[in-house]
Amino acid sequence: MVHKVVLLLALMGSLALSACNPELIEDGKASQPLPIKLKHEIQKIGSTESAPLYIRIFKEESVLEAWKQTKDGTYALLKTYPICAYSGEIGPKKQEGDRQAPEGFYNITPGQMNPRSSYYLSFNIGYPNKFDRSYGRTGAHLMVHGSCSSRGCYAMEDEQIAEIYALGREAFDGGQRSFAVHAFPFRMTPENMARVRNNQNFAFWQNLKNGYDHFQITHVPPKVEVCNRTYVFDPEGSGRFNATGPCPDYSLDPTLLTSLQKLRTEENVRFSQAVQKLETEDQKAEAKAADTMLEAQLDILQRKDRIAEGKDPDGFLAGLLKSAPASQATASQTSGVQTADAEIQATQQSQPAQNAGAPASNSFFSKLGSAISSPFKPIIGANGSEAGDAEAGNAEAGEEVVTLSTLPEARN
Repeated sequence: MVHKVVLLLALMGSLALSACNPELIEDGKASQPLPIKLKHEIQKIGSTESAPLYIRIFKEESVLEAWKQTKDGTYALLKTYPICAYSGEIGPKKQEGDRQAPEGFYNITPGQMNPRSSYYLSFNIGYPNKFDRSYGRTGAHLMVHGSCSSRGCYAMEDEQIAEIYALGREAFDGGQRSFAVHAFPFRMTPENMARVRNNQNFAFWQNLKNGYDHFQITHVPPKVEVCNRTYVFDPEGSGRFNATGPCPDYSLDPTLLTSLQKLRTEENVRFSQAVQKLETEDQKAEAKAADTMLEAQLDILQRKDRIAEGKDPDGFLAGLLKSAPASQATASQTSGVQTADAEIQATQQSQPAQNAGAPASNSFFSKLGSAISSPFKPIIGANGSEAGDAEAGNAEAGEEVVTLSTLPEARN
């Protein structure tokens, strides 16, 4: 009897503990059916509820795209969800605690789905993947989740994560073993790539763009491998891929390779045009800043000259500089301005010759030259030389020019 009482008390204690811990209770959130409207949208794109799922994330635009496989095997965009919050800025996550949301190519298995998440619902992105580990990157528990709160994750509103979670659940029930989540810093257009050409992550983003382009052409999520610490997409061959080792022999489908080369040729033209436009805008901004600085310096020197000549452009301030009592300077401020105007006219009439020909050594423009050291700086090119004809000459001499041409070679 005593033994039975002990077991009963233990059972009651475990039930009480469960009631205090929401992680231990299945509350039905993970089993919510797809909304009727979303089911209709799935039918419109020629897909089914159980068809495979693919997700793309664009960090800068703060959107998550859900794609579904259609009857012909390609994927169609089902819905675009706004990302409520993400932490950090564009660029990959590199270490635990940097609060960066990951960028790269990840796969989600049923075991990464969390129906008992503290953030309503969630799934683990799978960071760090093979690529991340090849660079020694650290971090854990990076999620797409609800509750609109992020510390290195992609956070959604609860209603949105419920839909996305349900899409993944239905795809798993339909036989999909894992669905891909490809996270990009931004939509990888030539114009956006030109905008970040000087960013330290540019080479990494060039690598991501190859995978982005594969999907843009085929509308099928690319097969992703890692070798030589680089993402490789849709490789054909029997070689084994080692994330830190040299790449094995592989090839690309000839039709796909031709399409990629054509796309890259077109985009390199757009990239060059965008770079030229941005550099022109930068030069205009620099020139405007120089003009603003010069105007400020002119104003300062003009005021100093007028004060030194006994004129009073600023009333109270000039009085202080001439050691006049503050009360007296304040009282005479108005009359001082009038007197200064009269003196300026008299000076202009008595010294007409100073404005003609070369300026005297003590003139205003002479002082300006000594007060401002080279306000107009030459625009410096990437190689440290002055831009313009010299830059063109360097290009003719064979100096490397940044482009988007990062296609991997087809290996036999």
